[in-house]
Amino acid sequence: MILCRVTGDVVATIRHPRLGPRRLLLCRPVELDAVTPRAPAFVALDPLHTAGEGDLVLAIREGSGARLIFEDAQIPAEAVIVALVDELEVADPAGLVGASSLELVRAAEAAALAGAGDERGGPGPGAARAARGGDA
Repeated sequence: MILCRVTGDVVATIRHPRLGPRRLLLCRPVELDAVTPRAPAFVALDPLHTAGEGDLVLAIREGSGARLIFEDAQIPAEAVIVALVDELEVADPAGLVGASSLELVRAAEAAALAGAGDERGGPGPGAARAARGGDA
């Protein structure tokens, strides 16, 4: 599961029939402080119809999980909100180590995209941070 902050609604007047009237929300993964962005945002279905902008939620980002939740093997969904977080308490953040294989693959893809600017002959997106003395 991924801890996310809902950053907005996604409006799609034309959509796949299997999505039905379910809400689409833009979810941004966040660190355990529930504020610091952790990864790029993604679109998730909200079967609960309760999450809104600014809410903290738990989402899954695996198509098989979406198909199980909706009991529909044909639903075109990759991500689903599974819980609205009321309170978050982390006793020992240092004790939480590691990442799922899917997160590692996505992080590698994001890093490759960030370096793509170098292959086109120009500076990549991290070049400005590196010039300011930040990490690239």
